[in-house]
Amino acid sequence: MAHRFDVPASKSRRSARADRHPLLRAAIPLAVLAGTTGCGGGGPRPLDDEEKMVRSVLTLLASTKNPVCTDDHTRENALAVYREMTLAPRPSRAELHWYPPTPLRPDDTRNEVTGRTLRRAELDGERIAIREPEPRRDALPGLAQLELDGAAKRLIRPIGGVEDGVAIRRGWTPARVTARWWPLNRARHDCWPLFVLSDPVRDRRIGFITVRAEHWGTLYALKPQGNDWRVVAEWSRWLY
Repeated sequence: MAHRFDVPASKSRRSARADRHPLLRAAIPLAVLAGTTGCGGGGPRPLDDEEKMVRSVLTLLASTKNPVCTDDHTRENALAVYREMTLAPRPSRAELHWYPPTPLRPDDTRNEVTGRTLRRAELDGERIAIREPEPRRDALPGLAQLELDGAAKRLIRPIGGVEDGVAIRRGWTPARVTARWWPLNRARHDCWPLFVLSDPVRDRRIGFITVRAEHWGTLYALKPQGNDWRVVAEWSRWLY
């Protein structure tokens, strides 16, 4: 004698839907797991290329073991000074070269001449002697000069062109580097020299950042190395 088992209609419909969608039962626990792990557990955001470039330049500046005081945001066009100096008369251009990179730091540490000092002296009619950068004799080979100049000229942007500014955050700055809001740096007397980094400019193979330290300045060239960027050259230094 056959036995008939009556199944409630609602339960039968739920089973039928699950049978028609066999992945539904597997997807539900995965969705629950994603909901419990997707919020607040992602960790810090990886650095982008521009941030890695800035970090590499700051690491070079801090390699002298001296403290580095800088603004907490990059500013200005990286190749603006380079563009103007390459338009100089030929005798002046002949003195412009690329060199192995070294940390930029004004030599006149005894006087600690700042932009504020220069402006006050100008208003008072005083004369302040600024020591110029020492000439270097270790210029890179001619082929490297051509490569770097060609890349810089290719990446020159019109005056006022928008570049990618970088917020310099404490979480990834090297040791001995202190980045502050720019008005605070200019109000402090223990922030010398004040380093100002330009907005980075780059393509996939090379990039540039200008660094100003009070009245001195230089241009650094960087190239990607693995998952990071490395400073590979420094242009002739100048006075502001």
